[in-house]
Amino acid sequence: MENKTGKYFKYAIGEIILVVIGILIALTINNWNEERKEKTIVKNVLKDIRNDLVADTIAFSKQIERFPVFINNAKSILDGNFSDTLSANALYFKLPYTVFNFKIRNQSYEKILNTSITDFYHFTELFNDINNYYTINSNDFYQLTGWDYEDTIDDGKLWSAMNFEIDIYPDEFYEEKEIAFAQPEDTRKVVFLEQLKTPNMRNSIKNNIYRKMRLNEIFLITKQRAEDIIIKINEQLQE
Repeated sequence: MENKTGKYFKYAIGEIILVVIGILIALTINNWNEERKEKTIVKNVLKDIRNDLVADTIAFSKQIERFPVFINNAKSILDGNFSDTLSANALYFKLPYTVFNFKIRNQSYEKILNTSITDFYHFTELFNDINNYYTINSNDFYQLTGWDYEDTIDDGKLWSAMNFEIDIYPDEFYEEKEIAFAQPEDTRKVVFLEQLKTPNMRNSIKNNIYRKMRLNEIFLITKQRAEDIIIKINEQLQE
Protein backbone atom coordinates (compact mmCIF):
# COMPACT_ATOMS: atom_id res chain seq x y z
CA MET A 1 0.00 0.00 0.00
CA GLU A 2 2.86 2.38 0.90
CA ASN A 3 4.53 1.66 -2.44
CA LYS A 4 1.26 2.22 -4.31
CA THR A 5 0.63 5.49 -2.42
CA GLY A 6 4.14 6.74 -3.17
CA LYS A 7 3.78 5.94 -6.84
CA TYR A 8 0.39 7.71 -6.90
CA PHE A 9 1.83 10.88 -5.40
CA LYS A 10 4.74 10.84 -7.82
CA TYR A 11 2.31 10.36 -10.69
CA ALA A 12 0.08 13.19 -9.41
CA ILE A 13 3.03 15.54 -8.97
CA GLY A 14 4.24 14.68 -12.45
CA GLU A 15 0.79 15.44 -13.87
CA ILE A 16 0.71 18.78 -12.06
CA ILE A 17 4.15 19.68 -13.38
CA LEU A 18 3.09 18.78 -16.93
CA VAL A 19 -0.09 20.90 -16.57
CA VAL A 20 1.91 23.87 -15.25
CA ILE A 21 4.45 23.51 -18.07
CA GLY A 22 1.59 23.31 -20.57
CA ILE A 23 0.03 26.48 -19.14
CA LEU A 24 3.35 28.31 -19.21
CA ILE A 25 3.94 27.26 -22.82
CA ALA A 26 0.43 28.37 -23.77
CA LEU A 27 0.92 31.74 -22.06
CA THR A 28 4.28 32.18 -23.75
CA ILE A 29 2.81 31.42 -27.17
CA ASN A 30 -0.14 33.73 -26.48
CA ASN A 31 2.17 36.54 -25.35
CA TRP A 32 4.35 36.00 -28.39
CA ASN A 33 1.31 36.17 -30.68
CA GLU A 34 0.06 39.34 -28.97
CA GLU A 35 3.48 40.94 -29.19
CA ARG A 36 3.72 40.00 -32.87
CA LYS A 37 0.29 41.56 -33.49
CA GLU A 38 1.25 44.73 -31.61
CA LYS A 39 4.52 45.01 -33.52
CA THR A 40 2.57 44.66 -36.76
CA ILE A 41 0.26 47.46 -35.64
CA VAL A 42 3.24 49.66 -34.77
CA LYS A 43 4.86 48.97 -38.16
CA ASN A 44 1.62 49.82 -39.95
CA VAL A 45 1.39 53.07 -38.00
CA LEU A 46 4.97 53.86 -39.02
CA LYS A 47 4.08 53.25 -42.67
CA ASP A 48 1.08 55.58 -42.37
CA ILE A 49 3.23 58.28 -40.75
CA ARG A 50 5.78 57.84 -43.53
CA ASN A 51 3.05 58.39 -46.12
CA ASP A 52 2.00 61.59 -44.34
CA LEU A 53 5.60 62.80 -44.20
CA VAL A 54 6.18 62.05 -47.88
CA ALA A 55 3.06 64.03 -48.78
CA ASP A 56 4.29 66.89 -46.57
CA THR A 57 7.72 67.00 -48.21
CA ILE A 58 6.14 67.17 -51.67
CA ALA A 59 3.89 70.02 -50.56
CA PHE A 60 6.80 71.76 -48.81
CA SER A 61 8.84 71.62 -52.02
CA LYS A 62 6.06 73.24 -54.04
CA GLN A 63 5.74 76.08 -51.54
CA ILE A 64 9.52 76.57 -51.29
CA GLU A 65 9.68 77.07 -55.07
CA ARG A 66 7.26 80.01 -54.75
CA PHE A 67 9.13 82.05 -52.15
CA PRO A 68 11.88 83.38 -54.45
CA VAL A 69 9.19 84.61 -56.85
CA PHE A 70 7.35 86.57 -54.15
CA ILE A 71 10.56 87.94 -52.65
CA ASN A 72 12.10 88.98 -55.98
CA ASN A 73 8.86 90.59 -57.19
CA ALA A 74 8.59 92.63 -53.99
CA LYS A 75 12.26 93.67 -54.19
CA SER A 76 11.84 94.72 -57.81
CA ILE A 77 9.09 97.23 -57.08
CA LEU A 78 11.02 98.66 -54.11
CA ASP A 79 14.16 99.04 -56.25
CA GLY A 80 12.24 100.35 -59.27
CA ASN A 81 13.66 97.45 -61.21
CA PHE A 82 10.72 96.85 -63.54
CA SER A 83 9.63 97.76 -67.04
CA ASP A 84 7.84 101.07 -67.64
CA THR A 85 5.38 99.19 -69.82
CA LEU A 86 3.95 97.22 -66.89
CA SER A 87 0.30 97.94 -66.21
CA ALA A 88 -1.04 99.14 -62.86
CA ASN A 89 -2.41 95.64 -62.25
CA ALA A 90 0.94 94.01 -63.02
CA LEU A 91 2.66 96.31 -60.54
CA TYR A 92 0.07 95.71 -57.85
CA PHE A 93 0.29 91.94 -58.24
CA LYS A 94 3.99 92.15 -57.47
CA LEU A 95 3.14 93.00 -53.88
CA PRO A 96 3.83 90.00 -51.61
CA TYR A 97 0.19 89.67 -50.61
CA THR A 98 0.27 85.90 -50.17
CA VAL A 99 -0.38 83.82 -47.06
CA PHE A 100 0.36 80.16 -46.42
CA ASN A 101 -2.36 78.19 -44.68
CA PHE A 102 -0.26 75.04 -44.86
CA LYS A 103 -1.32 72.25 -42.53
CA ILE A 104 1.09 69.50 -41.58
CA ARG A 105 -0.53 66.10 -42.01
CA ASN A 106 -0.86 64.58 -38.56
CA GLN A 107 -3.77 62.14 -38.93
CA SER A 108 -1.60 59.05 -38.45
CA TYR A 109 0.19 60.62 -35.51
CA GLU A 110 -3.17 61.42 -33.91
CA LYS A 111 -4.09 57.73 -34.21
CA ILE A 112 -1.18 56.89 -31.92
CA LEU A 113 -2.43 59.36 -29.33
CA ASN A 114 -5.95 57.94 -29.54
CA THR A 115 -4.93 54.28 -29.23
CA SER A 116 -3.61 52.24 -26.34
CA ILE A 117 -0.17 51.75 -27.89
CA THR A 118 2.36 52.23 -25.08
CA ASP A 119 5.21 49.94 -26.12
CA PHE A 120 7.06 50.85 -29.31
CA TYR A 121 9.62 48.05 -28.83
CA HIS A 122 12.90 48.87 -30.60
CA PHE A 123 11.18 51.80 -32.38
CA THR A 124 11.13 53.95 -29.22
CA GLU A 125 13.88 56.34 -30.33
CA LEU A 126 12.22 56.73 -33.71
CA PHE A 127 8.87 57.52 -32.13
CA ASN A 128 10.57 60.14 -29.96
CA ASP A 129 11.78 61.82 -33.16
CA ILE A 130 8.29 61.60 -34.64
CA ASN A 131 6.76 63.06 -31.49
CA ASN A 132 9.22 65.98 -31.59
CA TYR A 133 8.33 66.61 -35.23
CA TYR A 134 4.60 66.81 -34.53
CA THR A 135 5.02 68.92 -31.38
CA ILE A 136 8.18 71.06 -31.22
CA ASN A 137 8.88 71.38 -34.97
CA SER A 138 5.21 71.82 -35.86
CA ASN A 139 4.71 74.47 -33.18
CA ASP A 140 7.67 76.46 -34.52
CA PHE A 141 6.26 76.12 -38.02
CA TYR A 142 2.76 77.27 -37.07
CA GLN A 143 4.05 80.21 -35.04
CA LEU A 144 5.84 81.63 -38.08
CA THR A 145 3.06 80.93 -40.57
CA GLY A 146 0.51 82.42 -38.14
CA TRP A 147 2.65 85.53 -37.66
CA ASP A 148 2.95 86.02 -41.42
CA TYR A 149 -0.77 85.41 -41.95
CA GLU A 150 -1.86 88.06 -39.44
CA ASP A 151 0.63 90.70 -40.59
CA THR A 152 -0.01 90.08 -44.29
CA ILE A 153 -3.74 90.62 -43.70
CA ASP A 154 -2.83 93.97 -42.11
CA ASP A 155 -0.64 94.73 -45.14
CA GLY A 156 -3.59 94.09 -47.41
CA LYS A 157 -5.69 96.61 -45.47
CA LEU A 158 -2.94 99.19 -45.81
CA TRP A 159 -2.48 98.58 -49.52
CA SER A 160 -6.23 98.70 -50.13
CA ALA A 161 -6.40 102.12 -48.47
CA MET A 162 -3.74 103.83 -50.59
CA ASN A 163 -6.20 105.58 -52.90
CA PHE A 164 -5.48 103.01 -55.60
CA GLU A 165 -8.45 101.18 -57.09
CA ILE A 166 -7.59 97.50 -57.02
CA ASP A 167 -8.76 94.81 -59.39
CA ILE A 168 -10.63 91.70 -58.37
CA TYR A 169 -7.95 89.02 -58.14
CA PRO A 170 -8.25 86.88 -61.27
CA ASP A 171 -9.45 83.41 -60.35
CA GLU A 172 -12.11 80.96 -61.42
CA PHE A 173 -14.93 83.45 -60.76
CA TYR A 174 -13.54 86.71 -62.17
CA GLU A 175 -11.37 87.65 -65.10
CA GLU A 176 -8.80 90.43 -64.85
CA LYS A 177 -10.43 93.86 -65.43
CA GLU A 178 -13.85 92.22 -65.67
CA ILE A 179 -15.25 94.92 -63.38
CA ALA A 180 -14.84 98.43 -64.75
CA PHE A 181 -12.60 101.00 -63.03
CA ALA A 182 -13.73 104.48 -62.07
CA GLN A 183 -10.05 105.42 -61.76
CA PRO A 184 -8.27 105.64 -65.15
CA GLU A 185 -5.34 103.33 -65.81
CA ASP A 186 -2.80 106.17 -65.96
CA THR A 187 -4.05 107.59 -62.67
CA ARG A 188 -3.94 104.19 -61.00
CA LYS A 189 -0.35 103.66 -62.09
CA VAL A 190 0.76 107.13 -60.97
CA VAL A 191 -0.93 106.67 -57.58
CA PHE A 192 0.70 103.30 -57.07
CA LEU A 193 4.18 104.55 -58.00
CA GLU A 194 3.79 107.54 -55.70
CA GLN A 195 2.74 105.29 -52.86
CA LEU A 196 5.91 103.24 -53.39
CA LYS A 197 7.86 106.30 -52.25
CA THR A 198 6.08 106.61 -48.89
CA PRO A 199 7.73 105.18 -45.75
CA ASN A 200 4.56 103.34 -44.66
CA MET A 201 4.26 101.50 -47.95
CA ARG A 202 7.94 100.70 -48.24
CA ASN A 203 8.26 99.54 -44.64
CA SER A 204 5.21 97.32 -45.08
CA ILE A 205 6.72 95.67 -48.14
CA LYS A 206 10.15 95.30 -46.49
CA ASN A 207 8.64 93.65 -43.42
CA ASN A 208 6.67 91.31 -45.65
CA ILE A 209 9.82 90.37 -47.55
CA TYR A 210 11.53 89.60 -44.25
CA ARG A 211 8.65 87.39 -43.14
CA LYS A 212 8.69 85.50 -46.43
CA MET A 213 12.42 84.89 -45.96
CA ARG A 214 11.75 83.53 -42.48
CA LEU A 215 8.96 81.36 -43.87
CA ASN A 216 11.26 80.01 -46.56
CA GLU A 217 13.74 79.09 -43.84
CA ILE A 218 11.19 77.31 -41.60
CA PHE A 219 9.76 75.46 -44.62
CA LEU A 220 13.26 74.22 -45.48
CA ILE A 221 13.99 73.22 -41.88
CA THR A 222 10.69 71.38 -41.41
CA LYS A 223 11.01 69.66 -44.78
CA GLN A 224 14.51 68.46 -43.91
CA ARG A 225 13.29 67.19 -40.54
CA ALA A 226 10.51 65.22 -42.25
CA GLU A 227 12.95 63.75 -44.78
CA ASP A 228 15.31 62.66 -41.99
CA ILE A 229 12.48 60.82 -40.24
CA ILE A 230 11.42 59.15 -43.50
CA ILE A 231 14.95 57.77 -43.87
CA LYS A 232 14.91 56.46 -40.29
CA ILE A 233 11.50 54.82 -40.80
CA ASN A 234 12.72 53.08 -43.95
CA GLU A 235 15.82 51.81 -42.15
CA GLN A 236 13.77 50.49 -39.22
CA LEU A 237 11.19 48.76 -41.40
CA GLN A 238 13.91 46.98 -43.39
CA GLU A 239 15.47 45.43 -40.29
